[in-house]
Amino acid sequence: MGAALSCSNLPAEDNSLTIAKGNARWWHNAVCYEVYIRSFNDSKGTGIGDLKGIENKLDYLKNLGVDVIWITPFYPSPGVDMGYDISDYKNVDPKFGQLKDFDSLVKSAHAKGIKILVDMVFSHTSDEHQWFIEARKSKDNPYHDFYVWYPPKADGSAPNDWKSWFSGSAWEYNKPTNEYYLHIFAKQQPALNWKTTKVREELFSVAKFWLDKGADGIRFDVITLNALPDINQSSDLWGKMPMALIYLKMMNDKVLSEYDILTVGEMPGVDPENAYEFVGEKEGPLKTLFQLDIMGLGNDGDKFHPTPYSLVAFKKIYQNWYNGLYGKGWISAVLDNHDQARAVSRWGNDKDYWKPSAKMLATFLLTQWGVPYVFQGDEIGMTNCPFTPAEFKDVEEINYYKEKIAEGKTEAELLPGILARCRDNARTPMQWSSAKNAGFTSADTPWIKVNPNYKTINVEAELKDPDSILNYYKKMISLRKANPAFVYGTVNIIDFNNENVYAYSREYEGKEFLVVCNFRGTHTDFDTKTADLRKAKLLIHNYSSNPHINDSKISLKPFEAMIFEVK
Repeated sequence: MGAALSCSNLPAEDNSLTIAKGNARWWHNAVCYEVYIRSFNDSKGTGIGDLKGIENKLDYLKNLGVDVIWITPFYPSPGVDMGYDISDYKNVDPKFGQLKDFDSLVKSAHAKGIKILVDMVFSHTSDEHQWFIEARKSKDNPYHDFYVWYPPKADGSAPNDWKSWFSGSAWEYNKPTNEYYLHIFAKQQPALNWKTTKVREELFSVAKFWLDKGADGIRFDVITLNALPDINQSSDLWGKMPMALIYLKMMNDKVLSEYDILTVGEMPGVDPENAYEFVGEKEGPLKTLFQLDIMGLGNDGDKFHPTPYSLVAFKKIYQNWYNGLYGKGWISAVLDNHDQARAVSRWGNDKDYWKPSAKMLATFLLTQWGVPYVFQGDEIGMTNCPFTPAEFKDVEEINYYKEKIAEGKTEAELLPGILARCRDNARTPMQWSSAKNAGFTSADTPWIKVNPNYKTINVEAELKDPDSILNYYKKMISLRKANPAFVYGTVNIIDFNNENVYAYSREYEGKEFLVVCNFRGTHTDFDTKTADLRKAKLLIHNYSSNPHINDSKISLKPFEAMIFEVK
């Protein structure tokens, strides 16, 4: 590819060939789809999505090209953190159905060739879990050591100044034992103590329970928080303690290694330099991890203070992970999820260039190295939602808003940043049609606001439109599956320091593809370094008009994207 900048850092032998031919896994070429169960499809008219609702939409997902469905937690929970505060690991919350509904979903999905990934939260429980109810009663209770406790300082204050990731202190006082317990998230989410053998045994049995029920894999939520620093150390070490890896290896040895499954870890603290220890093909206890570093771009250190992001910094993140893992292990490719703003609103332009930018992002995501995850609704271009503070549902933004208002900030100052980045954006109901409540529920009121743009942005309308974002996603998924280069091929970035265009080649077994994505809402000229590009085969393009090519150069429209087969 001429003057391309190689992202690879391979030994003399091309490890990708070893992985592809000698150690292929069923999930290598899979396309995964995240279902935020609460907002996907309500089959009972309760205003909340459920397991049966997912089963009723399997044909839609099959037609899209989905191989794996990741379902967010559906276990009994008070719902303080929308299911990530679990009160019973081995059951289904009645609002989502029953255990038999999970069994039915698995059976139906498997019949259609779709696998199921369950979501496990093993770093903390709900404060309504029976373990914690018992643990807080007395220091002598058998469950007391299931959690992290420390005595107050002499003046009765918290053990140290650690701050919760959801605002405020990370400590909550418990009067019956005259101790503080640790909560990295909400105070209703006490941190589990993995040092306690019985805790590990109980959690390992949970993983085995769901795998034995037919789950094809597990997504582990913030799993590196299973090992915590000493009270005298900094909370900056959360997720970075050496024991985190050791605990995961224990779980793999005891349970995970017994199944042919996909595992993916959300692992704060893991970086490109040490990631292979966690997901290496040879010794890693998990199969893949989520690279979420890009989510830290575009703010001033406060996620609710959005700023323009650098595309070069965006590229560096992908390059660093590629350098650290390609040929050694596997990663996942994501642009958003249930914890982030909508992809088209964050990385594209959901107003002036809604359709081309959504298609550009699909082009990028589905040609990345790693297992791609499409978040529900991205395939139709769902956008951020215009909430009012009274409509907020997520504990993170609620706490942040209250805290900042107490500090003297105004709603006018806070609202733009919160609306740009809040997690509720991703959690609005799936927009199935232009009918009441976007066809999500027959209830009068869904659990969270429906985005008002559902009248025009919905599955029903896009299925009928050959030029829709939905039909473009279908084409891109088919294109990825038809060409192993997008799964196993090397990546070479072209004009790395270009702040407008992300272009790269994917090469594998003598085939070469060129991907060009304009990430900006402006016209720009770009040199692909590929002579006489007109001779290359144009495989897909997100504009109806032909691309403007002059030898190796392309005059790109705003958010224009295309893929060429070069050889």
